[in-house]
Amino acid sequence: MSLIGKLFRHKDGAPSTTPPPLSAQFQESEAHSGPPSKTARRRELVQVVLRETMRQHGIPTGWIDCRVLSVVSTGTGGSSGVHVTFVVRQGEDTLLTYVHAFEESFIRKMREFEPRALGWILSLSWQFSGDAPAGPAAMPDPGVWSQAAGAATPDAPDTLPAPLEDEELKQDLEALFAIRDAALLQPSEALGRKPGTPL
Repeated sequence: MSLIGKLFRHKDGAPSTTPPPLSAQFQESEAHSGPPSKTARRRELVQVVLRETMRQHGIPTGWIDCRVLSVVSTGTGGSSGVHVTFVVRQGEDTLLTYVHAFEESFIRKMREFEPRALGWILSLSWQFSGDAPAGPAAMPDPGVWSQAAGAATPDAPDTLPAPLEDEELKQDLEALFAIRDAALLQPSEALGRKPGTPL
């Protein structure tokens, strides 16, 4: 008897006429007739706040779109959240300078609508998917980045103190330890302090 035949037989040995019950079924996560889920409300709120932030700053509606990825943790709390990606379709050359300012404005407006939004917005990211206005530019010379990094750090002093020689350093440390040991061995009365007071 084949393995399939053995699986579909009753305990008394007669072949079964009905298939075995399914162990799992795939169903839609939310019914269309029911109220929107928490994830759907969050997704809609992100879209509304993005449009409102763009309107406030005069950014054309076709320039930025967004994708919202919903995630549910499988830990004990079972919390859920979203990852938001702003997709830039046009205006990269103008928007790139103001990425941080736009994010701050979006977060402020999101808090106005939903004060606990930062508890479920897990990340904000940017994707530049449009074509550059003048075509892709070549990367600059590698020295440009080190010059930019040097301009961002404070100027170092022109002359650094000469490093101490090992022998000189060892002598200084021994002198410091000798002073400390002598102070610890002296009775506190001889130093003019009451017993129990710190040095």
